[in-house]
Amino acid sequence: MRTCVLLFITVVGLGLGACSREDTNEAARKAGKTVHEIANKTEKAAKEAGQEVKKAAQEAREGWKEADHKDPAKK
Repeated sequence: MRTCVLLFITVVGLGLGACSREDTNEAARKAGKTVHEIANKTEKAAKEAGQEVKKAAQEAREGWKEADHKDPAKK
């Protein structure tokens, strides 16, 4: 009798544990997918910001050269 009760409790416990594990795996997959999407968006934004900074630096360099050509006596 005790063996049957112990076996029944074990089976029920494992069954309930399996259900919660599936829910946890599904939640983990959703979280992983969300993090992956955020990482992709962040990478894209960083590339765009880098291009803007590069363009601004190039314009500043051109302005510096232009000012240097206009007033070479200050060297």
